[in-house]
Amino acid sequence: MVTNRLNSQSRYTTMISSFFLSVFTYSTVRSATIKSFKVGIVYRLAQVLLLFYIIGWELIHNKGYQKNENVCSVVTTKVKGQGFVPVNVSLDRRPNYSDPDYFKHFFSLNKGTEYKLLDTADYIIPPNEYNSIFVMTNFIKTEQKQGVCAEEYNKYRAVCNTDEDCASIETVINTWNGIPTGKCIRSLVKPEVKVCEIKAWCPAEHDNDRFEDNVVRNILNYTIFVKNNIEFKLFNKKQRNILKNITNSYISQCTYHDEKDPYCPVFQIGYILNKAEPNDTEKYLMLLRGGVVIIEIIWNCDFDLYSRCFPKYNFKRFDLPFGETRTASGFNFRYANRFRKDGVEYRELYKAFGLRFIINVSGVGGKFNLVPLMMTIGAGLGLMSISVLIADCVMLHCTKKRKYFQKVKEIDLNFVNTQPKITRI
Repeated sequence: MVTNRLNSQSRYTTMISSFFLSVFTYSTVRSATIKSFKVGIVYRLAQVLLLFYIIGWELIHNKGYQKNENVCSVVTTKVKGQGFVPVNVSLDRRPNYSDPDYFKHFFSLNKGTEYKLLDTADYIIPPNEYNSIFVMTNFIKTEQKQGVCAEEYNKYRAVCNTDEDCASIETVINTWNGIPTGKCIRSLVKPEVKVCEIKAWCPAEHDNDRFEDNVVRNILNYTIFVKNNIEFKLFNKKQRNILKNITNSYISQCTYHDEKDPYCPVFQIGYILNKAEPNDTEKYLMLLRGGVVIIEIIWNCDFDLYSRCFPKYNFKRFDLPFGETRTASGFNFRYANRFRKDGVEYRELYKAFGLRFIINVSGVGGKFNLVPLMMTIGAGLGLMSISVLIADCVMLHCTKKRKYFQKVKEIDLNFVNTQPKITRI
């Protein structure tokens, strides 16, 4: 029993001493010259690749010698163009959206048809927005006055058979166009259907009625003049997308093209849509039902010896295509113009569909500074140690003399219990 206790105590003592020895140890780098063609090739190749990365990518491509600042920007816009809407013309109610030719007659002028002119005061709503602009391309107009009339037949629980169906529907009032009177009457749009009567602005708007009759012609020829002023406060630099060599006569004649005229600040809506949505059917549906388009202005400026600071433009569609979603697609909103006639208040209710252009400006300006240069060089020197790790990995695991190299590289010196013994190899 005594012997077992002593052996147990001895094992615990050994474990504790081993633990403390493992904690209070220090590893230092041992220098050894390895004359191996394979290891030397790997080591130099790793060094060359790392140098190419540090100098070529970090210093030259990423300009690791520059101090950077994000751009500050202000955008103003102006739209020009004349739109035309046919007067008292009703289009075919059998749409064929799969045929691209179906849309072409919406946006062309026909001889013998009377048109109403729309200018910027009519189709730019509201006149000013922050970094965006809305262009109305289609609308539903309803002239209304206060009274009683039939609710829309496509409203939830609006269809009825008797007056009792319209008596207890308080929970759906907020989704209707007015207050139910409790009567069940025939719909003005679909006489074969009965709907609840409401007290509201009458007649009620019907989304599906004359949806394509008021499509604005000549939309694709509208132009948007974008004036973008930017500033880099850190470098005391100001710039705008109207370059110094551009004159007023040039602006009045040019239109943007990414290859032929990449610095013209005047953009044709047809060109923007072709870049943002290449599918013809989707593009025309955007004009009928509305959509959201992003105009990106990117500034990447270099303020070193030869200052280079020019805008680059990109166009992309932001909302989902109509082929991917059927619920709440497009872009629209309502507004009203009120007037009085014979002492009675009327209003013209417009449901406006159109293109909302959001202008997003981003960019970075850079100029030489000693601090980022030193930081890049320091980080590069730290990366150079990776070549040593790669060479060690090859030497210790991928060579025939790996066991010999392991003995050369690693040595265990214990000064606690024994005197150090240095073995010459």
